[in-house]
Amino acid sequence: MASPRIASPMRGVSYQLSRLSLRQDAVPKSLSASFARSITTSAVSSITTSADGFVPVKPFEEQTVLATIHKFPSLEPLRLQSYPANYLNLPTRRDILHRAVVYEGDMTRLGTAHKKNRYEVRGSAKKIRPQKGSGRARLGDKKSPMLRGGGLSHGPRHRDFSTELPKKVYDLAWRTALSYRWRKGELIIVDNAIELESPSQRLLNHIFEVHERERGKGRSLLVTSEDRPFLEEALDKMDRGRQALTWDLVDVKDLLELQRIIIERKALWNIFKEHRSDLQALRVPGDLQREPEDPASHDLMPGWTQFYAMMTAPSAEREAVRAEAYESTAFERWTRAEALPESNPEKLQLTISAFELLAEAKDLARKQLPTMETLSAIRKEKNAVVAKLEEDGDPEGTLSQAQVDAADANLAIKERKVNGLELKAQAAEHRRDAYRFRGKKGRAEEMEKRAGNLRTEMALAEDSLLFAKIHQAKSMAEALSEQGDVVEAEKYEAEAEELQARLNEIRRQAEEESLDEKPEYTDSTSDMDAKKAAEKQ
Repeated sequence: MASPRIASPMRGVSYQLSRLSLRQDAVPKSLSASFARSITTSAVSSITTSADGFVPVKPFEEQTVLATIHKFPSLEPLRLQSYPANYLNLPTRRDILHRAVVYEGDMTRLGTAHKKNRYEVRGSAKKIRPQKGSGRARLGDKKSPMLRGGGLSHGPRHRDFSTELPKKVYDLAWRTALSYRWRKGELIIVDNAIELESPSQRLLNHIFEVHERERGKGRSLLVTSEDRPFLEEALDKMDRGRQALTWDLVDVKDLLELQRIIIERKALWNIFKEHRSDLQALRVPGDLQREPEDPASHDLMPGWTQFYAMMTAPSAEREAVRAEAYESTAFERWTRAEALPESNPEKLQLTISAFELLAEAKDLARKQLPTMETLSAIRKEKNAVVAKLEEDGDPEGTLSQAQVDAADANLAIKERKVNGLELKAQAAEHRRDAYRFRGKKGRAEEMEKRAGNLRTEMALAEDSLLFAKIHQAKSMAEALSEQGDVVEAEKYEAEAEELQARLNEIRRQAEEESLDEKPEYTDSTSDMDAKKAAEKQ
Protein backbone atom coordinates (compact mmCIF):
# COMPACT_ATOMS: atom_id res chain seq x y z
CA MET A 1 0.00 0.00 0.00
CA ALA A 2 1.31 3.44 -0.89
CA SER A 3 2.34 5.87 1.81
CA PRO A 4 -0.36 8.38 2.79
CA ARG A 5 2.07 11.22 2.19
CA ILE A 6 2.77 9.95 -1.33
CA ALA A 7 -0.90 9.15 -2.01
CA SER A 8 -2.01 12.69 -1.05
CA PRO A 9 0.88 15.03 -1.87
CA MET A 10 -1.17 18.14 -1.29
CA ARG A 11 -1.42 17.29 2.40
CA GLY A 12 2.35 17.19 2.59
CA VAL A 13 2.69 20.54 0.87
CA SER A 14 0.11 22.12 3.19
CA TYR A 15 1.92 20.65 6.16
CA GLN A 16 5.21 22.19 5.08
CA LEU A 17 3.56 25.50 4.38
CA SER A 18 1.90 25.51 7.80
CA ARG A 19 5.32 25.54 9.42
CA LEU A 20 6.26 28.82 7.78
CA SER A 21 5.68 32.28 9.37
CA LEU A 22 2.09 33.21 10.26
CA ARG A 23 2.38 36.68 8.81
CA GLN A 24 0.25 37.12 5.75
CA ASP A 25 2.92 38.80 3.65
CA ALA A 26 5.74 36.47 4.58
CA VAL A 27 4.97 33.68 2.14
CA PRO A 28 4.03 35.86 -0.85
CA LYS A 29 7.15 37.99 -0.45
CA SER A 30 9.54 35.07 -0.18
CA LEU A 31 7.94 33.15 -3.00
CA SER A 32 7.77 36.13 -5.30
CA ALA A 33 11.37 37.03 -4.61
CA SER A 34 12.64 33.51 -5.28
CA PHE A 35 10.57 33.16 -8.42
CA ALA A 36 11.76 36.49 -9.71
CA ARG A 37 15.40 35.65 -9.12
CA SER A 38 15.09 32.23 -10.72
CA ILE A 39 13.28 33.52 -13.78
CA THR A 40 15.73 36.35 -14.26
CA THR A 41 18.76 34.12 -13.81
CA SER A 42 17.46 31.42 -16.11
CA ALA A 43 16.63 33.88 -18.82
CA VAL A 44 20.04 35.53 -18.76
CA SER A 45 21.95 32.23 -18.52
CA SER A 46 20.02 30.65 -21.38
CA ILE A 47 20.64 33.59 -23.65
CA THR A 48 24.35 33.66 -22.80
CA THR A 49 24.83 29.89 -23.28
CA SER A 50 23.08 29.77 -26.63
CA ALA A 51 25.15 32.64 -27.91
CA ASP A 52 28.66 31.62 -26.74
CA GLY A 53 29.23 27.99 -25.59
CA PHE A 54 26.92 25.83 -27.66
CA VAL A 55 28.55 22.48 -28.50
CA PRO A 56 26.59 20.20 -30.87
CA VAL A 57 26.40 16.58 -29.74
CA LYS A 58 27.48 14.08 -32.43
CA PRO A 59 25.60 10.78 -32.37
CA PHE A 60 27.64 7.82 -31.23
CA GLU A 61 26.96 6.00 -34.49
CA GLU A 62 28.73 8.78 -36.40
CA GLN A 63 31.77 9.03 -34.13
CA THR A 64 35.10 7.55 -35.20
CA VAL A 65 38.34 6.56 -33.49
CA LEU A 66 41.88 6.32 -34.81
CA ALA A 67 43.82 3.06 -34.75
CA THR A 68 47.51 2.66 -35.58
CA ILE A 69 48.41 0.32 -38.42
CA HIS A 70 51.68 -1.55 -37.82
CA LYS A 71 54.08 -3.71 -39.80
CA PHE A 72 54.87 -7.29 -38.89
CA PRO A 73 57.22 -8.52 -37.41
CA SER A 74 58.84 -5.30 -36.18
CA LEU A 75 55.45 -3.77 -35.20
CA GLU A 76 56.65 -0.36 -36.30
CA PRO A 77 53.78 2.13 -36.86
CA LEU A 78 52.95 2.92 -40.46
CA ARG A 79 49.87 5.16 -40.43
CA LEU A 80 46.57 5.90 -38.71
CA GLN A 81 43.21 4.59 -39.84
CA SER A 82 39.78 5.62 -38.64
CA TYR A 83 37.22 3.07 -37.45
CA PRO A 84 33.62 3.67 -36.36
CA ALA A 85 33.19 4.08 -32.62
CA ASN A 86 30.45 1.46 -32.49
CA TYR A 87 32.95 -1.03 -33.90
CA LEU A 88 36.08 -0.29 -31.87
CA ASN A 89 35.13 1.99 -28.97
CA LEU A 90 32.17 0.32 -27.28
CA PRO A 91 31.89 0.51 -23.48
CA THR A 92 32.99 -2.57 -21.60
CA ARG A 93 30.02 -4.76 -20.69
CA ARG A 94 31.17 -7.54 -18.41
CA ASP A 95 27.73 -9.11 -18.42
CA ILE A 96 27.65 -9.43 -22.21
CA LEU A 97 31.20 -10.78 -22.33
CA HIS A 98 30.33 -13.34 -19.65
CA ARG A 99 27.24 -14.48 -21.53
CA ALA A 100 29.26 -14.88 -24.74
CA VAL A 101 32.03 -16.89 -23.04
CA VAL A 102 29.49 -19.17 -21.34
CA TYR A 103 27.64 -19.59 -24.63
CA GLU A 104 30.85 -20.60 -26.43
CA GLY A 105 31.81 -22.98 -23.62
CA ASP A 106 28.43 -24.67 -23.74
CA MET A 107 28.69 -25.02 -27.50
CA THR A 108 32.03 -26.82 -27.21
CA ARG A 109 30.75 -29.44 -24.75
CA LEU A 110 30.22 -32.68 -26.61
CA GLY A 111 27.91 -34.55 -24.25
CA THR A 112 28.76 -37.89 -25.86
CA ALA A 113 28.81 -39.97 -22.65
CA HIS A 114 26.12 -42.60 -23.03
CA LYS A 115 25.33 -45.91 -21.35
CA LYS A 116 22.70 -48.40 -22.50
CA ASN A 117 19.67 -48.91 -20.31
CA ARG A 118 17.67 -52.13 -20.10
CA TYR A 119 15.74 -51.27 -23.24
CA GLU A 120 18.88 -50.79 -25.34
CA VAL A 121 20.87 -53.83 -24.22
CA ARG A 122 20.60 -56.73 -26.63
CA GLY A 123 19.15 -59.92 -25.19
CA SER A 124 16.06 -62.04 -24.58
CA ALA A 125 12.98 -60.61 -22.90
CA LYS A 126 12.08 -63.95 -21.34
CA LYS A 127 11.52 -63.95 -17.59
CA ILE A 128 14.43 -65.67 -15.87
CA ARG A 129 12.39 -67.57 -13.22
CA PRO A 130 8.82 -67.63 -11.99
CA GLN A 131 7.55 -64.78 -9.94
CA LYS A 132 6.72 -67.00 -6.96
CA GLY A 133 7.69 -70.36 -5.59
CA SER A 134 11.47 -70.25 -5.96
CA GLY A 135 12.11 -68.62 -2.62
CA ARG A 136 14.41 -66.11 -4.24
CA ALA A 137 14.04 -62.51 -5.20
CA ARG A 138 11.84 -61.45 -8.06
CA LEU A 139 13.61 -61.03 -11.40
CA GLY A 140 12.49 -60.07 -14.84
CA ASP A 141 14.55 -60.62 -18.00
CA LYS A 142 18.34 -60.86 -18.34
CA LYS A 143 18.58 -57.16 -19.26
CA SER A 144 17.67 -56.12 -15.72
CA PRO A 145 20.05 -53.53 -14.17
CA MET A 146 20.47 -55.86 -11.18
CA LEU A 147 22.22 -58.50 -13.30
CA ARG A 148 25.70 -58.58 -14.74
CA GLY A 149 25.57 -57.61 -18.41
CA GLY A 150 22.25 -55.88 -18.05
CA GLY A 151 21.38 -52.28 -18.69
CA LEU A 152 22.52 -49.41 -16.50
CA SER A 153 19.89 -47.52 -14.60
CA HIS A 154 20.28 -43.76 -14.37
CA GLY A 155 23.49 -43.83 -16.42
CA PRO A 156 24.84 -40.96 -18.52
CA ARG A 157 22.86 -40.20 -21.65
CA HIS A 158 23.51 -38.19 -24.77
CA ARG A 159 23.06 -34.53 -23.89
CA ASP A 160 23.12 -31.25 -25.71
CA PHE A 161 24.74 -28.70 -23.40
CA SER A 162 24.44 -25.84 -25.87
CA THR A 163 22.53 -22.78 -24.74
CA GLU A 164 20.92 -20.01 -26.71
CA LEU A 165 22.17 -16.47 -27.12
CA PRO A 166 20.71 -13.89 -29.49
CA LYS A 167 22.96 -13.19 -32.43
CA LYS A 168 22.80 -9.46 -31.81
CA VAL A 169 24.07 -9.93 -28.26
CA TYR A 170 26.83 -12.25 -29.46
CA ASP A 171 27.93 -9.81 -32.17
CA LEU A 172 27.95 -7.02 -29.61
CA ALA A 173 30.18 -9.16 -27.38
CA TRP A 174 32.67 -9.58 -30.23
CA ARG A 175 33.05 -5.87 -30.81
CA THR A 176 33.04 -5.20 -27.07
CA ALA A 177 36.02 -7.53 -26.60
CA LEU A 178 37.91 -5.88 -29.45
CA SER A 179 37.06 -2.42 -28.07
CA TYR A 180 38.31 -3.44 -24.63
CA ARG A 181 41.63 -4.58 -26.09
CA TRP A 182 41.92 -1.46 -28.26
CA ARG A 183 41.43 0.92 -25.32
CA LYS A 184 44.12 -0.90 -23.34
CA GLY A 185 46.54 -0.71 -26.28
CA GLU A 186 46.58 -4.49 -26.66
CA LEU A 187 45.05 -4.66 -30.15
CA ILE A 188 47.84 -4.43 -32.75
CA ILE A 189 46.60 -4.18 -36.34
CA VAL A 190 49.16 -5.07 -39.01
CA ASP A 191 48.94 -4.25 -42.69
CA ASN A 192 51.04 -7.12 -44.05
CA ALA A 193 50.83 -10.87 -43.66
CA ILE A 194 51.66 -12.45 -40.31
CA GLU A 195 53.91 -15.02 -41.90
CA LEU A 196 57.54 -16.12 -41.76
CA GLU A 197 59.93 -16.49 -44.66
CA SER A 198 60.85 -19.96 -43.39
CA PRO A 199 59.42 -22.22 -40.66
CA SER A 200 62.25 -21.40 -38.27
CA GLN A 201 61.63 -21.85 -34.56
CA ARG A 202 64.67 -19.72 -33.76
CA LEU A 203 63.42 -16.83 -35.91
CA LEU A 204 59.94 -16.87 -34.38
CA ASN A 205 61.33 -17.08 -30.86
CA HIS A 206 63.47 -14.00 -31.56
CA ILE A 207 60.39 -12.14 -32.86
CA PHE A 208 58.46 -12.96 -29.69
CA GLU A 209 61.37 -11.81 -27.52
CA VAL A 210 61.40 -8.45 -29.31
CA HIS A 211 57.64 -8.11 -28.85
CA GLU A 212 57.89 -8.84 -25.12
CA ARG A 213 60.73 -6.37 -24.72
CA GLU A 214 58.84 -3.57 -26.48
CA ARG A 215 55.21 -4.38 -25.62
CA GLY A 216 55.48 -6.08 -22.25
CA LYS A 217 55.67 -9.67 -21.14
CA GLY A 218 53.04 -12.16 -22.19
CA ARG A 219 52.07 -14.15 -25.23
CA SER A 220 50.36 -12.79 -28.33
CA LEU A 221 47.36 -14.18 -30.18
CA LEU A 222 48.08 -14.07 -33.93
CA VAL A 223 44.89 -13.71 -35.98
CA THR A 224 45.31 -14.16 -39.74
CA SER A 225 43.00 -13.88 -42.71
CA GLU A 226 44.04 -17.28 -44.09
CA ASP A 227 46.29 -20.21 -43.25
CA ARG A 228 49.97 -19.40 -42.68
CA PRO A 229 51.78 -22.76 -42.92
CA PHE A 230 55.27 -21.52 -42.03
CA LEU A 231 54.02 -19.69 -38.95
CA GLU A 232 51.93 -22.66 -37.83
CA GLU A 233 54.82 -25.09 -38.33
CA ALA A 234 57.16 -22.92 -36.28
CA LEU A 235 54.55 -22.60 -33.51
CA ASP A 236 54.04 -26.36 -33.48
CA LYS A 237 57.76 -26.78 -32.89
CA MET A 238 57.41 -24.43 -29.90
CA ASP A 239 54.29 -26.26 -28.59
CA ARG A 240 52.11 -23.17 -29.18
CA GLY A 241 49.66 -24.54 -31.70
CA ARG A 242 46.65 -22.46 -30.55
CA GLN A 243 48.54 -19.17 -30.64
CA ALA A 244 47.89 -18.58 -34.36
CA LEU A 245 44.31 -18.83 -35.62
CA THR A 246 42.42 -17.74 -38.68
CA TRP A 247 39.69 -15.18 -38.10
CA ASP A 248 36.87 -17.73 -38.54
CA LEU A 249 38.29 -19.98 -35.78
CA VAL A 250 38.63 -17.25 -33.15
CA ASP A 251 35.99 -16.78 -30.46
CA VAL A 252 35.36 -14.17 -27.78
CA LYS A 253 37.25 -16.16 -25.15
CA ASP A 254 40.36 -16.19 -27.36
CA LEU A 255 40.19 -12.41 -27.63
CA LEU A 256 40.27 -12.08 -23.84
CA GLU A 257 42.82 -14.73 -22.85
CA LEU A 258 46.35 -13.77 -23.96
CA GLN A 259 48.30 -10.59 -23.26
CA ARG A 260 47.81 -8.95 -26.66
CA ILE A 261 46.24 -9.53 -30.07
CA ILE A 262 48.18 -9.12 -33.32
CA ILE A 263 45.65 -9.21 -36.13
CA GLU A 264 45.81 -8.65 -39.86
CA ARG A 265 43.79 -5.73 -41.16
CA LYS A 266 41.82 -7.97 -43.52
CA ALA A 267 41.07 -10.41 -40.70
CA LEU A 268 39.71 -7.53 -38.60
CA TRP A 269 37.62 -6.39 -41.56
CA ASN A 270 36.16 -9.90 -41.90
CA ILE A 271 35.29 -10.00 -38.18
CA PHE A 272 33.53 -6.64 -38.36
CA LYS A 273 31.64 -7.73 -41.47
CA GLU A 274 30.53 -10.97 -39.80
CA HIS A 275 29.49 -9.50 -36.43
CA ARG A 276 27.40 -6.37 -37.03
CA SER A 277 23.82 -7.64 -36.94
CA ASP A 278 22.98 -5.52 -33.87
CA LEU A 279 23.69 -2.23 -35.64
CA GLN A 280 20.85 -0.15 -36.97
CA ALA A 281 22.55 0.61 -40.28
CA LEU A 282 24.20 -2.37 -41.94
CA ARG A 283 26.25 -0.07 -44.15
CA VAL A 284 29.86 0.01 -43.02
CA PRO A 285 31.14 3.59 -42.92
CA GLY A 286 34.59 4.92 -43.71
CA ASP A 287 37.45 2.80 -44.96
CA LEU A 288 35.63 -0.39 -43.96
CA GLN A 289 33.53 -0.14 -47.12
CA ARG A 290 36.52 -1.34 -49.20
CA GLU A 291 37.78 -4.85 -48.60
CA PRO A 292 41.54 -4.85 -47.90
CA GLU A 293 43.84 -6.62 -50.30
CA ASP A 294 45.17 -10.06 -49.54
CA PRO A 295 48.32 -9.47 -47.47
CA ALA A 296 49.93 -12.79 -48.45
CA SER A 297 52.70 -11.22 -50.54
CA HIS A 298 53.19 -7.89 -48.81
CA ASP A 299 56.72 -7.01 -47.66
CA LEU A 300 58.11 -10.50 -48.11
CA MET A 301 61.44 -11.34 -49.71
CA PRO A 302 61.47 -11.87 -53.49
CA GLY A 303 61.03 -15.53 -54.27
CA TRP A 304 58.88 -16.21 -51.23
CA THR A 305 56.06 -17.33 -53.52
CA GLN A 306 58.18 -20.13 -55.00
CA PHE A 307 59.41 -21.15 -51.55
CA TYR A 308 55.84 -21.18 -50.26
CA ALA A 309 54.68 -23.38 -53.15
CA MET A 310 57.58 -25.76 -52.52
CA MET A 311 56.94 -26.08 -48.78
CA THR A 312 53.21 -26.61 -49.25
CA ALA A 313 53.73 -29.30 -51.90
CA PRO A 314 53.36 -32.98 -50.90
CA SER A 315 56.41 -34.33 -49.12
CA ALA A 316 57.05 -36.88 -51.88
CA GLU A 317 57.31 -34.11 -54.51
CA ARG A 318 59.05 -31.49 -52.38
CA GLU A 319 62.65 -32.57 -52.99
CA ALA A 320 62.05 -32.90 -56.72
CA VAL A 321 61.03 -29.23 -57.09
CA ARG A 322 63.40 -27.77 -54.48
CA ALA A 323 66.33 -27.15 -56.85
CA GLU A 324 64.08 -25.50 -59.45
CA ALA A 325 62.44 -23.34 -56.76
CA TYR A 326 65.84 -22.21 -55.45
CA GLU A 327 67.04 -21.30 -58.93
CA SER A 328 63.84 -19.41 -59.73
CA THR A 329 64.07 -17.54 -56.43
CA ALA A 330 67.70 -16.63 -57.09
CA PHE A 331 66.84 -15.26 -60.53
CA GLU A 332 64.00 -13.16 -59.10
CA ARG A 333 66.22 -11.70 -56.37
CA TRP A 334 68.99 -11.00 -58.85
CA THR A 335 66.54 -9.17 -61.14
CA ARG A 336 65.26 -7.06 -58.26
CA ALA A 337 68.80 -6.27 -57.11
CA GLU A 338 69.75 -5.07 -60.59
CA ALA A 339 66.87 -2.58 -60.53
CA LEU A 340 67.93 -1.05 -57.19
CA PRO A 341 70.41 1.85 -56.95
CA GLU A 342 73.90 1.23 -55.61
CA SER A 343 73.16 3.25 -52.46
CA ASN A 344 70.38 0.89 -51.40
CA PRO A 345 71.71 -1.64 -48.83
CA GLU A 346 69.11 -4.16 -49.95
CA LYS A 347 70.89 -4.48 -53.31
CA LEU A 348 73.94 -6.14 -51.75
CA GLN A 349 71.82 -8.39 -49.55
CA LEU A 350 69.71 -9.60 -52.48
CA THR A 351 72.79 -10.18 -54.65
CA ILE A 352 74.53 -12.30 -52.01
CA SER A 353 71.34 -14.24 -51.37
CA ALA A 354 70.92 -14.92 -55.11
CA PHE A 355 74.42 -16.39 -55.46
CA GLU A 356 74.04 -18.51 -52.33
CA LEU A 357 70.70 -19.86 -53.55
CA LEU A 358 72.21 -20.68 -56.94
CA ALA A 359 75.00 -22.61 -55.23
CA GLU A 360 72.49 -24.55 -53.14
CA ALA A 361 70.39 -25.24 -56.25
CA LYS A 362 73.43 -26.75 -58.00
CA ASP A 363 74.19 -28.91 -54.96
CA LEU A 364 70.59 -30.14 -54.84
CA ALA A 365 70.61 -30.88 -58.57
CA ARG A 366 73.82 -32.90 -58.14
CA LYS A 367 72.27 -34.92 -55.31
CA GLN A 368 69.34 -35.80 -57.56
CA LEU A 369 71.64 -37.43 -60.12
CA PRO A 370 71.87 -41.23 -60.06
CA THR A 371 74.61 -42.49 -57.78
CA MET A 372 77.86 -43.83 -59.18
CA GLU A 373 77.44 -47.03 -57.17
CA THR A 374 74.16 -47.82 -58.92
CA LEU A 375 75.53 -47.08 -62.38
CA SER A 376 78.71 -49.05 -61.70
CA ALA A 377 76.67 -52.06 -60.59
CA ILE A 378 74.64 -51.88 -63.81
CA ARG A 379 77.80 -51.65 -65.93
CA LYS A 380 79.35 -54.57 -64.09
CA GLU A 381 76.26 -56.65 -64.74
CA LYS A 382 76.24 -55.78 -68.46
CA ASN A 383 79.95 -56.55 -68.83
CA ALA A 384 79.43 -59.90 -67.12
CA VAL A 385 76.75 -60.76 -69.68
CA VAL A 386 79.11 -59.85 -72.54
CA ALA A 387 81.93 -61.93 -71.04
CA LYS A 388 79.67 -64.95 -70.63
CA LEU A 389 78.42 -64.72 -74.22
CA GLU A 390 81.97 -64.41 -75.54
CA GLU A 391 82.98 -67.44 -73.49
CA ASP A 392 79.99 -69.51 -74.65
CA GLY A 393 80.46 -68.54 -78.29
CA ASP A 394 77.21 -66.56 -78.69
CA PRO A 395 74.89 -69.46 -79.58
CA GLU A 396 71.79 -67.24 -79.93
CA GLY A 397 73.42 -64.27 -81.69
CA THR A 398 72.78 -61.76 -78.89
CA LEU A 399 76.38 -60.72 -78.32
CA SER A 400 76.15 -57.54 -80.39
CA GLN A 401 73.09 -56.33 -78.49
CA ALA A 402 74.76 -57.15 -75.18
CA GLN A 403 77.78 -55.11 -76.26
CA VAL A 404 75.46 -52.19 -77.07
CA ASP A 405 73.90 -52.45 -73.60
CA ALA A 406 77.34 -52.50 -72.00
CA ALA A 407 78.37 -49.46 -74.03
CA ASP A 408 75.20 -47.63 -72.92
CA ALA A 409 75.93 -48.43 -69.27
CA ASN A 410 79.49 -47.16 -69.65
CA LEU A 411 78.23 -44.01 -71.38
CA ALA A 412 75.78 -43.35 -68.50
CA ILE A 413 78.67 -43.43 -66.02
CA LYS A 414 80.74 -41.00 -68.08
CA GLU A 415 77.79 -38.60 -68.45
CA ARG A 416 77.08 -38.80 -64.71
CA LYS A 417 80.69 -37.90 -63.95
CA VAL A 418 80.72 -34.92 -66.33
CA ASN A 419 77.39 -33.58 -65.04
CA GLY A 420 78.46 -33.97 -61.43
CA LEU A 421 81.75 -32.15 -62.00
CA GLU A 422 80.00 -29.35 -63.91
CA LEU A 423 77.46 -28.82 -61.11
CA LYS A 424 80.25 -28.82 -58.52
CA ALA A 425 82.20 -26.24 -60.53
CA GLN A 426 79.13 -24.03 -60.94
CA ALA A 427 78.38 -24.20 -57.21
CA ALA A 428 81.98 -23.24 -56.41
CA GLU A 429 81.80 -20.29 -58.84
CA HIS A 430 78.55 -19.03 -57.32
CA ARG A 431 79.99 -19.27 -53.81
CA ARG A 432 83.08 -17.43 -55.05
CA ASP A 433 80.89 -14.54 -56.20
CA ALA A 434 78.98 -14.56 -52.90
CA TYR A 435 82.24 -14.37 -50.91
CA ARG A 436 83.46 -11.52 -53.10
CA PHE A 437 80.36 -9.47 -52.39
CA ARG A 438 80.73 -10.26 -48.69
CA GLY A 439 84.30 -8.95 -48.78
CA LYS A 440 85.91 -12.32 -47.92
CA LYS A 441 88.71 -12.37 -50.47
CA GLY A 442 90.49 -15.38 -48.99
CA ARG A 443 87.45 -17.63 -49.23
CA ALA A 444 86.71 -16.27 -52.70
CA GLU A 445 90.21 -17.24 -53.88
CA GLU A 446 89.76 -20.71 -52.41
CA MET A 447 86.50 -21.16 -54.30
CA GLU A 448 88.15 -19.81 -57.47
CA LYS A 449 90.95 -22.35 -57.19
CA ARG A 450 88.51 -25.16 -56.48
CA ALA A 451 86.37 -24.21 -59.47
CA GLY A 452 89.46 -24.19 -61.71
CA ASN A 453 90.50 -27.65 -60.58
CA LEU A 454 86.99 -28.94 -61.15
CA ARG A 455 86.90 -27.43 -64.64
CA THR A 456 90.21 -29.12 -65.48
CA GLU A 457 88.94 -32.44 -64.19
CA MET A 458 85.73 -31.94 -66.14
CA ALA A 459 87.72 -31.39 -69.37
CA LEU A 460 89.40 -34.76 -68.89
CA ALA A 461 86.03 -36.34 -68.13
CA GLU A 462 84.62 -34.85 -71.34
CA ASP A 463 87.41 -36.53 -73.33
CA SER A 464 86.49 -39.82 -71.72
CA LEU A 465 82.81 -39.13 -72.47
CA LEU A 466 83.56 -38.52 -76.15
CA PHE A 467 85.51 -41.77 -76.31
CA ALA A 468 82.57 -43.60 -74.70
CA LYS A 469 80.19 -42.07 -77.25
CA ILE A 470 82.45 -43.23 -80.08
CA HIS A 471 82.51 -46.74 -78.67
CA GLN A 472 78.73 -46.73 -78.26
CA ALA A 473 78.18 -45.51 -81.86
CA LYS A 474 80.49 -48.20 -83.22
CA SER A 475 78.70 -50.87 -81.20
CA MET A 476 75.34 -49.71 -82.56
CA ALA A 477 76.69 -49.72 -86.13
CA GLU A 478 78.01 -53.27 -85.71
CA ALA A 479 74.74 -54.51 -84.21
CA LEU A 480 72.67 -52.93 -87.00
CA SER A 481 74.96 -54.40 -89.65
CA GLU A 482 74.40 -57.87 -88.25
CA GLN A 483 70.65 -57.23 -88.34
CA GLY A 484 70.85 -56.16 -92.00
CA ASP A 485 69.95 -52.50 -91.46
CA VAL A 486 72.75 -51.00 -93.53
CA VAL A 487 71.33 -47.45 -93.72
CA GLU A 488 71.13 -46.98 -89.96
CA ALA A 489 74.50 -48.63 -89.53
CA GLU A 490 76.09 -46.10 -91.88
CA LYS A 491 74.53 -43.24 -89.88
CA TYR A 492 76.11 -44.51 -86.67
CA GLU A 493 79.45 -45.02 -88.44
CA ALA A 494 79.35 -41.42 -89.67
CA GLU A 495 78.50 -40.27 -86.16
CA ALA A 496 81.46 -42.21 -84.78
CA GLU A 497 83.81 -40.63 -87.33
CA GLU A 498 82.49 -37.14 -86.49
CA LEU A 499 82.99 -37.73 -82.77
CA GLN A 500 86.50 -39.06 -83.42
CA ALA A 501 87.40 -35.94 -85.40
CA ARG A 502 86.04 -33.75 -82.62
CA LEU A 503 88.07 -35.67 -80.04
CA ASN A 504 91.25 -35.31 -82.12
CA GLU A 505 90.66 -31.55 -82.47
CA ILE A 506 90.18 -31.13 -78.72
CA ARG A 507 93.38 -33.04 -77.99
CA ARG A 508 95.33 -31.00 -80.56
CA GLN A 509 94.15 -27.72 -78.99
CA ALA A 510 95.08 -28.99 -75.55
CA GLU A 511 98.61 -29.84 -76.74
CA GLU A 512 99.04 -26.39 -78.31
CA GLU A 513 97.89 -24.67 -75.13
CA SER A 514 100.29 -26.75 -73.05
CA LEU A 515 103.19 -25.78 -75.37
CA ASP A 516 102.28 -22.08 -75.24
CA GLU A 517 102.30 -22.01 -71.45
CA LYS A 518 105.68 -21.03 -69.97
CA PRO A 519 106.73 -21.63 -66.37
CA GLU A 520 106.97 -18.50 -64.27
CA TYR A 521 110.46 -18.78 -62.79
CA THR A 522 110.38 -15.32 -61.22
CA ASP A 523 107.62 -16.14 -58.80
CA SER A 524 109.13 -19.45 -57.75
CA THR A 525 112.59 -17.89 -57.40
CA SER A 526 111.27 -15.06 -55.30
CA ASP A 527 109.41 -17.56 -53.17
CA MET A 528 112.58 -19.58 -52.63
CA ASP A 529 114.53 -16.44 -51.74
CA ALA A 530 111.86 -15.46 -49.27
CA LYS A 531 111.98 -18.91 -47.67
CA LYS A 532 115.78 -18.81 -47.36
CA ALA A 533 115.64 -15.35 -45.81
CA ALA A 534 113.04 -16.53 -43.34
CA GLU A 535 115.19 -19.56 -42.41
CA LYS A 536 118.25 -17.37 -41.81
CA GLN A 537 116.27 -15.11 -39.52
